Amino acid sequence: MSANPLSVSVRRQPHRGWGIIENGTLAILIIIVIVYVVSKLWGLWTQKSVAMETTNYQSLITYVRGNFKGPGGYDFTSASTMTGTVIAAGGAKGMTVQGDVTSGSATMFNTFGGQVILTPVASNGFNNGFSLSSAKIPQDACISIAQQMGNGAYSSVSINSTAHTDGNVTAETAAKECVKDSGGTGQNTLTFTVNG
Repeated sequence: MSANPLSVSVRRQPHRGWGIIENGTLAILIIIVIVYVVSKLWGLWTQKSVAMETTNYQSLITYVRGNFKGPGGYDFTSASTMTGTVIAAGGAKGMTVQGDVTSGSATMFNTFGGQVILTPVASNGFNNGFSLSSAKIPQDACISIAQQMGNGAYSSVSINSTAHTDGNVTAETAAKECVKDSGGTGQNTLTFTVNG
């Protein structure tokens, strides 16, 4: 065994610089995936709210038509009495109700925190119709709800201050008339008018 004085065993240290870049890339990819999943869940939540609101409005309108029209039309003196009476009679299922339900003066609110009001509509000297008005609707929900319910089933559909007296609203029209949110709060009011 000869010892070679010139051969020195040098232990090389592995290069560790790429590990930081790989971990950073992986962290960025994970963040991108999380943001994507959260955005999809937010979209599903919004669609659920739109479906729920559309169903609630249609149910309220059907309930009022079937239970409150008499020979003299809809015999209510004001929006507050009509809304309160419908709530007291159990017609506000699915809506958030504020106040004593049995008092006849409670109010109801949509998913977005806006008040929902039923108002008798006079025509030819008596309340032959009524309207359902819903406030604080976000822009994306406004477009969807207006288009879904603006299919000619109602005598008039209003988006904010624009009335569609034939009851028809297209997605394009709704997109032009529904305004953007302000500070995360919807700024749109939809009104559906029923005659008869």
